[in-house]
Amino acid sequence: MKLHLIRDVVRAKEIVGILLRYRFDKILENTDTPASWLSRITPPVRENIPFWRRMRLAFEELGPTFIKFGQILSTRPDILPRELIEELELLRDKVKPLPFETIRPVIEKELATGIDGVFSEFDPEPVAAGSLGQIYRARLREDNREVALKVQKPDIRRPIQTDLEIIAYFVSQLHENIVALRPFDLPEVVEQLKQGVLKELDFTIEAHNATVFNSLNQFPERVFAPEVYPALCTPRLHLSEWIKGETPRDLDRPMERRASIANTGGDSFFSQIVITGFFHGDPHPGNLLVTDDDRICFLDWGLAGQLTRRMRFALIDLFAACSKRDAEMVTRIALGLGRNPNRIERVELEKAVTTVLFKYDADLRRMENIGKIIFELIFVFGSHGIHVARDYTLLAKAVISIEQTATLLDPAFNLGSLGKPYIQKLNWERWNPFRFGRAAFTEWRDKLAVAGELPRDLQRILHSLEDGKMPIVLDHRGVNRATNTIHHAFSRLSLAVIIGALIVGSSLVINTGVQPLLWGYPAIGIIGYLLSAAMGGYVAFDILRSSGRPKDPKS
Repeated sequence: MKLHLIRDVVRAKEIVGILLRYRFDKILENTDTPASWLSRITPPVRENIPFWRRMRLAFEELGPTFIKFGQILSTRPDILPRELIEELELLRDKVKPLPFETIRPVIEKELATGIDGVFSEFDPEPVAAGSLGQIYRARLREDNREVALKVQKPDIRRPIQTDLEIIAYFVSQLHENIVALRPFDLPEVVEQLKQGVLKELDFTIEAHNATVFNSLNQFPERVFAPEVYPALCTPRLHLSEWIKGETPRDLDRPMERRASIANTGGDSFFSQIVITGFFHGDPHPGNLLVTDDDRICFLDWGLAGQLTRRMRFALIDLFAACSKRDAEMVTRIALGLGRNPNRIERVELEKAVTTVLFKYDADLRRMENIGKIIFELIFVFGSHGIHVARDYTLLAKAVISIEQTATLLDPAFNLGSLGKPYIQKLNWERWNPFRFGRAAFTEWRDKLAVAGELPRDLQRILHSLEDGKMPIVLDHRGVNRATNTIHHAFSRLSLAVIIGALIVGSSLVINTGVQPLLWGYPAIGIIGYLLSAAMGGYVAFDILRSSGRPKDPKS
């Protein structure tokens, strides 16, 4: 993987400078970062800042893409320790809003009839601003309802893609050069996170998620998402009803009402993950509003998770195994939860699981801090080569958020005890004899269908062999460094050919007397000599620098 010559390298050099300032030079030394970049004198931050906090501060200084990337990365407890995730969860968009004159062309382009054709009132002052967009308050001309308009900032896709390419480049280097990181398959993780960031650039996904939630919602009289106007939503515009309410942090109501609101939120959350399988991925206090009649509104549906029936069954098995402190059962469930392309050291995994269960023994007895326990277990699974589905990790983060939010309202709130009826309902759905019989019949019918297709598939394979059309796919691994070396060598060879051509051409011109003259000789010839000298000096410097770079014995 190579960086683009101008667009990426300029930004990459800026990123390296910021990382050096936060004292991440040891990490950069495990990449192919040019030695001249690493030798830049950059005043470092003070020594007593913890490692994970320095990483979060670096992300904030690196800008909107890294902030958004860090926010999504905080949903991956299978590859990151809890301390880093807790720091990344503090990442919040601290962006100065753009003037309305800059945003207006985006709105006018996305709305066929323009602002005045859709809105009877429009406040040009944004009520909120983030790294990707800004939110405005307006009133629809058609039905006179107040609405919230989220507008994507202009020209943000290109710089985001550039930053994501640079992140992928450095991570691929770390994956190749640091053996201890290889079980985490960081390039694949970054590719998934990259797709997550790019999805957030499509505001129609957020509109779709909110609509799906309202259609599946089990408690519409107590919980809801803002009504969306799909006809006016585009990849760069999101239009929904304006919700009047207070955040859980600002709520000032009697304790009885606060406790009731907390239980409503817990009921809704368990309904989302256990009954429908579709849940809000980040229900922190800033994404919730409580209306005057104590209804809860879930805002910002850009991040949502979905659990299939099989995933939900595996989840309650995991809950049951944890409550019994049965490390062997947890290990067995973990092996079935995610993909594990390499051989798993089962005994070592079971020891690590036992350590976590002992650590949280008191919490498990009281059914508290369920999210933190799942988070830590998922990290244990990931560190032993088991990468669970993204929706599980998103669920762990959501559980922590809902516990924290509900506790703000009612310090006595207990999510575990509230969820017991829902888990019992899911268990009944799972072991219901009628459903069990239908599932068995369906599975055998599918197996018979596959068996019926088998002779035809074998015949097709034999015909392909007979015709010599059987493709062979070669999967080359660990050749990025060799590819980069060959690319570098051919670049030097091409420069050498160009230098030789310049010298020969300049020698032919220098004695012709062609005007204009420079120091009595043709200027074209002099310029050719100077260019060839400069390029030759660069090639020589690059060769000396590469030969002086220390080699990593692990690579």
